[in-house]
This record gives sequence, structure tokens and C-alpha cells, in this order.
Amino acid sequence: MSNILLIIGASSDIGLELIKSCEEKCLIIAHYNSSNQKLLDLKKNISNELITLKANLESENELKELLAEIETNYGIPNKIVHLAASKIENIRFKDVTWGDFEKDITVSLKSIVIILSRFLPALAKEKRGSVVVMLSSYVTGVPPKALAHYTTIKYALLGLVKSLASEYGGNGIRINAVSPSMVNTKFLSNINEKLVEISAHNNPMKRNAMPSDIIPAINLLLGEDAGYINGVNLPITGGSVL
Repeated sequence: MSNILLIIGASSDIGLELIKSCEEKCLIIAHYNSSNQKLLDLKKNISNELITLKANLESENELKELLAEIETNYGIPNKIVHLAASKIENIRFKDVTWGDFEKDITVSLKSIVIILSRFLPALAKEKRGSVVVMLSSYVTGVPPKALAHYTTIKYALLGLVKSLASEYGGNGIRINAVSPSMVNTKFLSNINEKLVEISAHNNPMKRNAMPSDIIPAINLLLGEDAGYINGVNLPITGGSVL
């Protein structure tokens, strides 16, 4: 059976790096929200076939149409990487609205629930599949202040990963997560530059992570070499203790 890799949030810096790193022959389905230009530019320089598909994850209808298109035209993805999240922004709890929580719930949690609800039953029949969900080092210790909405959703995703790993492990499906500390990407554009500098200074390696630091862990968890790794949340923090 051929391998199909679905990346949700593929136009992100980490998504692009993941596509570039993919050495195994597979069809890559790259989801994006607004612009696929970087994906199209990358397509010219990789050996794997790359399909770009657009969907606003805040729209349940658009997401379900995306999944129907994938299943009808390409088949069931046996490898799924979920990177989608709203940009991180420091907002004190007294200033956070329920709308802030709702947006993160929809973009990060609801989307992966809908995706896996559609594809996991079929993968269970095939007795194969691997899923990797992007979390955060904020779920491995005491999180920073003023990030209640962001941190709450990451903990909810961790609960989903653990639950589904238990439920589907006997069906040959592995579901894991990675939890990087601060990564230098456009995702940090709403964070005060001083806080980014402090994070780098306080890290034992004296720098923040780069997208390329995260990719080996994702590829490991997707691959057959990690065949007995299931329900794991892998910290990628440069040795920082939270």
C-alpha cells in the first residue's frame, strides 16, 4: 500500500521544513489556510508529489469538504501531522474572552477531532497509521503567564492524544505528540521581542529552537522505526527545565 502524508498547517515554517525533509516516497497532501505560494515554490524542488488544498479550519463545512476531496481523489492518509494553531499571543486572563478560547478550540482541537473521526476507522481496518500532533513545552511544566487560552487547548490536545493512543493502539495505529519550547518562526510575530530574547538566554543551549530542530522527532514518530512508541509526548526543549 502506498503512503499518503497529510499535513494540516503545511504552509507554516515547520510544515515547509517537514516537506523538505521527507525522503520516503509518498504523496504529500499539504493543507493551507490563506496562501500556498511557498508550498508551490517548494514543490519544484522535491521529489515527492505534492498536492496543496485550501481550507479555513474555522469553518467546519470547509474542513469536511477538504476531507471528502482527499478521500475521494487520493485515498485515506496513513500518516497525519497536525500543526495548525492560532498565533500565540500574551493576554492576561482578565482580558481573555471566551471567543479567544473558542477560536483556539476550533482551529486546533475541533479540526483534529473531525479529521481523526473520519480517517481512524478506515486506518483501523488497514491495521496501520501514525499521527503526530504539535503541542508545546507549556504542557510539560509550569507555563508562562498570560497564555491561559493557548495552554488550555494544548492540554486538551494532549488528552486526546493519550486517549486515542490507548483506544487505537491495538489496531496498528500510533498517535503521539511533540512539545517544543519556543521555536523561531512567524508564529511568534505577536510576542514581545524581549520575551523571545529572554527565552533564548534562559535555555541551556542559549538559543530558541529552529524548525529544523523539530523535524527529526516528527519523522521518527511517523516512521516504522518507532513502531512501539505510542501515546508519547516528546519534549524538544534543548534541555530546559520548566
